[in-house]
Amino acid sequence: MISLYVGSTSGYTGKTLITMGLGHRFIRDGLKVGYIKPVGILPVKVNDVLTDNDAWRIYRALEMKDPLPEICPVVLTQELEVKSYRKGITGLMAKVVKSYNQIAKDKDVMLIGGYGSIYTGSYLGLRGLDVIKRLNAKAVLVVKYEGEYIADYILQAKKDLKDRFLGVILNKVTSELKQSAYDYTMPFLQRKNIDILGIIPHDSIVGSITVEELNEMLGGKVLCCHDKLTNLVEHFLIGAMQVDKAIEYFKKTRNNAVIVGGDRADIQLSAIESGSVCLILTGELYPGEIILAVAEQKNIPILVVREDTYSIAKKLEKLSVRLRLRDKAKVERGMNMVNEHVNFSLLYKKIGIKRM
Repeated sequence: MISLYVGSTSGYTGKTLITMGLGHRFIRDGLKVGYIKPVGILPVKVNDVLTDNDAWRIYRALEMKDPLPEICPVVLTQELEVKSYRKGITGLMAKVVKSYNQIAKDKDVMLIGGYGSIYTGSYLGLRGLDVIKRLNAKAVLVVKYEGEYIADYILQAKKDLKDRFLGVILNKVTSELKQSAYDYTMPFLQRKNIDILGIIPHDSIVGSITVEELNEMLGGKVLCCHDKLTNLVEHFLIGAMQVDKAIEYFKKTRNNAVIVGGDRADIQLSAIESGSVCLILTGELYPGEIILAVAEQKNIPILVVREDTYSIAKKLEKLSVRLRLRDKAKVERGMNMVNEHVNFSLLYKKIGIKRM
């Protein structure tokens, strides 16, 4: 049996999507696949079972039948986190191993989902590097490509993982950085005997969020165009400039949501006229009737939130790197991208599977 850990050198690199895509391809190729996420950081209850939100999404996407309580043996609740810092906790690794062994029965491949980076989790006794070793796994690193400097982190990970390191998948490669990835980073890593298992381009649809999901996360109130809440938001802009520059600024970015003070009617109107997907009005200040009428006419939802513009912008900054794969269309698109851009011939060769 093959044990494959999907990790990274930092958080929010797209490990969930990659794991889904790998699992989907393995199953399509006739392999019996199991999945476990040793540590979950997004607690959710499913049928009274506490598990991890991302683990649950992968479990459903791959149509798995293993016992639900075992897919995420350690869920990082606030209580567990506080206890681990104040008193320390033992026995969590043994709990992970027990769940892993139960799911691994009769499987050809066990996918292990990392959280954070391979260096995360020491305070729980579940550092990624230690989990990899304890479960006798090989590791694939998923790295969000942000420029040539990411090579330093990959080299260090290779040194620490030693012969357990299979290679790297460069993920979310934007069009602006594509040439850098292919002309500099890829040849450099190959000279260092690091296999590039895939280069996956940034996809705005996979990284998008619906207006309805956005409103739920911000705890807002929808004022109009309730039938347009399925519109997809790809970018967030702050409407804090002079009105004469606003429309030009908003038009530069497609499918944007504009965060603006509830008292800035001039900027609100500019955002509507430029075709923004929705408006997020801060400070719990409501727009005038003219703004509402124009928004209704243009089919642009308006959300009102309690917090100020700065606080909302900081929330959305974190959200932009943690957008979850929520709907079926995005999941399928994401898995297809992995299938298309990962070199499965090379991956299968490295893990010793004679299929293709």
